[in-house]
Amino acid sequence: MNFTGKEDIEKPIDEVFAAVTDHESFEKQVLRRGYEISRTDALAAPGVGMAWKMRFPIRGQMRDLTARVATYERPEVVALDITIGGLDAVVKIDLIELSKMRTRMSLDIELMPRTITARVLVQSLRLRRASLTQGLRRRMADFALQVEGRAAPTA
Repeated sequence: MNFTGKEDIEKPIDEVFAAVTDHESFEKQVLRRGYEISRTDALAAPGVGMAWKMRFPIRGQMRDLTARVATYERPEVVALDITIGGLDAVVKIDLIELSKMRTRMSLDIELMPRTITARVLVQSLRLRRASLTQGLRRRMADFALQVEGRAAPTA
């Protein structure tokens, strides 16, 4: 099952890529929500192999998530391999430079169940596909506004 979305952002591709790969900011957001997150790799620079473990509640039960950067091609592509129980997911973010000050961000999320329980979950998500897609697009629009509001980095 796939979810996709795209959003145009009024910033240069390098600035959008920096925002998409601002892992420290995403880690802080997770911690602010009261979830547990820890980095599990020893890489000094961002790139393929960066990995995290996370614990958070879903439907009243704590779930473990592992995420690993599978593709890191500056400034165009970032992909994460994610596992939550019996469900694998690939999250791919593609950036396309439309002009010097405009970037298109495309997001593709592919869910791949490995267990019967995960297949039932994915089937229930199919029934809510329209509302989930709408929520994804809303979050992408919020992210775009956030990136556009950032000051340009000084050289």
